[in-house]
Amino acid sequence: MNIKSLIRPELWLAISNTYEAENYSPAIVDAMHYLSEVIREKSGLDGDGHAIVGAAFGGQNPVLRVNKLQTETERNVQKGVEQILRGMYQGIRNPRSHEQINDTKSTADAIIYFINYLLGVISQAQEPFTIASFLDRVFDKHFVKSAKYSSLLVAEIPPGKYLDVVVEIYRRKKEGNRENLALVVKDILKVMTETQIAEFALIISDELKSIQNETDISRTLQLINPELWKLINPVARMRAENILLQSIQEGEADSKGKTNGGALGTWANDFLQYFESKNRARSLILQKIRGRYSERIYIFTFFLPNLPSLFDESQQKDKCIQAICNFRFGHFGYGF
Repeated sequence: MNIKSLIRPELWLAISNTYEAENYSPAIVDAMHYLSEVIREKSGLDGDGHAIVGAAFGGQNPVLRVNKLQTETERNVQKGVEQILRGMYQGIRNPRSHEQINDTKSTADAIIYFINYLLGVISQAQEPFTIASFLDRVFDKHFVKSAKYSSLLVAEIPPGKYLDVVVEIYRRKKEGNRENLALVVKDILKVMTETQIAEFALIISDELKSIQNETDISRTLQLINPELWKLINPVARMRAENILLQSIQEGEADSKGKTNGGALGTWANDFLQYFESKNRARSLILQKIRGRYSERIYIFTFFLPNLPSLFDESQQKDKCIQAICNFRFGHFGYGF
């Protein structure tokens, strides 16, 4: 029997080196490793062996469903597949990983061929969660704009899919409601691992290295947490900061808080304390507080709550306080 012609090409690629060298037990182990990779990729879960099998195929609401689970027979089939897969690890892989076993070619062929069958079952398994269906709800015109609704949606995402989902939302940031997308992305960032967040920061960095459109920049800032700014590539970060600070330099507002230039710069509000160009930001803010009436109103309208975190050094804080005190508050409506 020519096993190569009877199994899927990806499985053959995984076992070909050991199998052709007639190392049949290692070939079986390689096949089981490939089975694990497929389960991880299909389910979006981490782990190995019977643990990932239980997480992917077990429970009342399995991540991977081999059928609709609507009848007793279908539920039994689901449980049977889970038990078979558990047995494959406990009875096939583990002994060959921990003990010296010399399998014959016929034994290896039989086991590998059965693994090929299981791969077919897994390939047809349905995922209750798909990125496409999840994004449909994120971009839904009936999205409920509330923190609770957003957190409930995010709770449905398998941990292994966090990065893929947040990247897709980021790429489609022009399409949806800004506030809705920001709710979801920030909830996902709360549960992502440090590694996943770092990878997301790299994607943002690549865009910020060349981004020109002001709307794209403002949407990016609205989507992410200010703390993430520290993970952005320094070149991309300094370039983006330069664009934002130039906008702040141009910023003015009337007594009603309506901007006359500098609209983009207002999105930097919560990020200034994390700027690489923090000293430049401080100097610019002080300059505008001491500047024209319209410049002062621009700063007080959009930046006042965050000035303590920006001017976090005593000497700088004193300068900021002095500049604010020199402003005629009566004109601004504070009534001091």
